[in-house]
Amino acid sequence: MLYVLRDDTNQICAVSDKPLSNEWERADMDDESLKLFLQNNPEISSGIMESSDADFIRVLEDVIDLLIDKQIIQFTEFPDIAQTKLLNRRRYRESLRSNSDTTRLLEDGDDIF
Repeated sequence: MLYVLRDDTNQICAVSDKPLSNEWERADMDDESLKLFLQNNPEISSGIMESSDADFIRVLEDVIDLLIDKQIIQFTEFPDIAQTKLLNRRRYRESLRSNSDTTRLLEDGDDIF
């Protein structure tokens, strides 16, 4: 979702991924004034696409994991280079999750008893 700031003539003068004040309003990607703004500002447009690509990659990783979990595809059916990349991404995402997990009561290696 994108948020836009409009000038006195109701033209978009800035775009953000979150509202920065009460003046910012949500805009759909099919909004003609947003399309025009992005065409006139390709550096902003490419940044939005890069951000969208990163989000979409996460979705694809989740879909791949779901297909593997449901045994629709086998992990070993992917080429070796794809397996390596998937494993590296999975490890990286798990490390991010574990680093931000503040609910763990025990540290790694701690015994319960």
